Amino acid sequence: MLMTTFDKYLFRRYLSVFFIVFFSTFGLFVVIDGFTNADAFQEGQDGALGLMVTMLGYYAFQSSLFFDMTGSIVSVVSMMVVFALLYRHSEIQPILAAGIPIYRLLVPVIGGALLISASIIANQELLIPRIAHRLQSSRSEVRGDTQSVEQVNDYETGILIGGKSLHLKTRRIEDARFVLPVPEIADSLTPLRAKQAKFCNATADLPAGWLLEDVSPKFAQLKPNLTALGQTTVLPTDNPDSLFVVTDVSFDQLSNRSRSYRFVSTPELIRRIKIPAYSVVSIRGQMLNLHSRLTRPLLDIIAVLIAVPLILRKESRGLVGNMALCGGVLGCAYGFGQVSLYLGSINVISTDLAAWIPIILSGTLAAWLSGVVQT
Repeated sequence: MLMTTFDKYLFRRYLSVFFIVFFSTFGLFVVIDGFTNADAFQEGQDGALGLMVTMLGYYAFQSSLFFDMTGSIVSVVSMMVVFALLYRHSEIQPILAAGIPIYRLLVPVIGGALLISASIIANQELLIPRIAHRLQSSRSEVRGDTQSVEQVNDYETGILIGGKSLHLKTRRIEDARFVLPVPEIADSLTPLRAKQAKFCNATADLPAGWLLEDVSPKFAQLKPNLTALGQTTVLPTDNPDSLFVVTDVSFDQLSNRSRSYRFVSTPELIRRIKIPAYSVVSIRGQMLNLHSRLTRPLLDIIAVLIAVPLILRKESRGLVGNMALCGGVLGCAYGFGQVSLYLGSINVISTDLAAWIPIILSGTLAAWLSGVVQT
């Protein structure tokens, strides 16, 4: 279908409204967050110039995460504004008088919404995983990307992993502590202490795991205490002061476990779901996040189909009332979706059902509302 002049007009208006709303919202977030955390930004700064550079760099990276979080909502709000402006300026009546249905006007708007959805997906899959350590960094240059370590148990081998602090960029644990369980890995409960541990991804020659440097006890002292499984899990290296512990528990599971899967790509998320080393709670959270990524573009389109009949109702009492009703209905639909995801996270319903129930009910509502739009 070729785009008419009016289609191009609507498409440009939709994109212009989207960028205005998004940058206005992000600017408001920067102002509020910046003033709230001004003390954190000032740590280690000598002057106003250094402070401004630090804040500019921090929020430049945060804009990617903000776009991922709010892009879908801003997309729907922009569509509401576009059709409200059409209604306000009486641009709908000539279209209807020409025999063109209202839903024909959705073609360029949905095209713009799909473009925004594609941008959100590209941002999630390509950009966020590359800058994940910057997105989780502290506002203070003194602390940088250093995070506190949350102890994690490898449910496949039983190894307990902990430490003093975690550096996201270098993927290292300072003052690492690994505890080898009984009787799976060692004949007696054996703690390993290392000055630092670095996570290494799987290669063709070596599985994924942690390289412990300046470790105590040494592998020579440790070997007689290892079981058959332990000898395939705890491996020696060329350096006698180091050893390698095989585990799929990666560095990002040691901090902000409930949010870490937001910073990985979908193929990596699918790989992690299949790993038995993670806890059931962690796997459920990752499965919910995966289904949410799949359903988000569909929810954006369905939200448009719900909003248009409410803004352009046959029996309308005014634009303000229509906008209020539309906002209320969409707010209720969003709240129902969040409740559904919560029920899935606490295992009341299955994860796939929790993510797809909002699609089913919202789609039904959009079909029911199609009869109330102006003709």
